[in-house]
Amino acid sequence: MNNISIGITAETLTPFCYHSLMVQNGTATLPELIGDRAIAFGLAATLGMLQANVTLPKKDYRNHLKAMPYRTSVFTTDAPKLLPPLIRRLNLDEDGGYPQYIQKVVKSGNLATYFQTQEVPHGQRFKGAIFGFDPFTEMDQKELVIRIGLHRNGMLLLKPDNTINHVCLNAATAALFKQELPVKRYCLHSLQITPEYTLANAWQKVNQWH
Repeated sequence: MNNISIGITAETLTPFCYHSLMVQNGTATLPELIGDRAIAFGLAATLGMLQANVTLPKKDYRNHLKAMPYRTSVFTTDAPKLLPPLIRRLNLDEDGGYPQYIQKVVKSGNLATYFQTQEVPHGQRFKGAIFGFDPFTEMDQKELVIRIGLHRNGMLLLKPDNTINHVCLNAATAALFKQELPVKRYCLHSLQITPEYTLANAWQKVNQWH
């Protein structure tokens, strides 16, 4: 991987949410961060690196991330915000009704007909970094837009930012590549935030993710 470290500012152009945490009557988004994998796959889609498929591929984060010519940090913000709860409807019975196994669980969890989410508002700014590859140079663009969130409903504007000197990595992603990193905050099994590293030190860590 090339010795490239680019500080990035990501600004939300539209609200987004994830099924991050289960809460009563819905799910809660983690507003203070955007996971490294969300950034990686969103950027891959914008760069045309994803293969079109009518079905979801088998989950294989290690090999999927390994195929990308870059690595990403976790993106964080010092001023997290959420919009008021939004009621959503998941209408699975529109076409032919539920199979029996779904009927048994449709009143609970993510299969509830009505559930609530809270979205990160537009105008939020996150900081992070991309390593090993310069997408702005490759695409001959000063800024890029990627999609994240449930159903890719959120849009992020990415800009290079040379004032960013420290970023956090995801220890869970490092573990996919047999590297153990210290965990400052355990958010989810797949999202374990490290202490801050300088861009140079972070690149040394992610350069071993192969």
